[in-house]
Amino acid sequence: MQQANAVYAGQKIIVPTMGEADSLNQDGYGHRYGNKDFLLTPCEALYLVEKERISVIDEKEKKILSFQEILSRELEKDALLWMKYIIYRDIRGRGFVAKAPIEQSSIFLVYERGTYPKKPPCYEIHTVYEGMNETIGDLERVLGSVKKFDRMLKLAVIDRRGELVYYGLDKVKLDKLGSDVLE
Repeated sequence: MQQANAVYAGQKIIVPTMGEADSLNQDGYGHRYGNKDFLLTPCEALYLVEKERISVIDEKEKKILSFQEILSRELEKDALLWMKYIIYRDIRGRGFVAKAPIEQSSIFLVYERGTYPKKPPCYEIHTVYEGMNETIGDLERVLGSVKKFDRMLKLAVIDRRGELVYYGLDKVKLDKLGSDVLE
């Protein structure tokens, strides 16, 4: 398979050729912005560069950017990008299509194998990073939001070494504890 070309332009990663963009889109990568631009998220671009499906050319410097150069530039905008990328790479490596609904988001919408774009996503993966605070209330709100769209919630817990574990979260119901339980 021939590599597609992407351009790192104005802090965006754009696939300018319609045929290449359509091919990537069919495989669940990127999204159209307006009627003309086909954009890749940083995670998508990094994954595709790692898999040698695209080469990314800097618009100003007119040189091909390495995986590390793209990562360094994007880390300046999003300090959690490396952890997000580990999760994205794992999801794609398992054969699922993953989309981030918001560019700076720690959430991935995941489509069952072979269903993109015919069916809606069936999973929502919420990222929990070691050392960052997540309250039960936060998780309860996320679960409520996920249930509105009839998706299953998976928590991707990633530690400082980059090890990743997924947990399913289906129902959160905590009764108020009496003061005698806490004594």
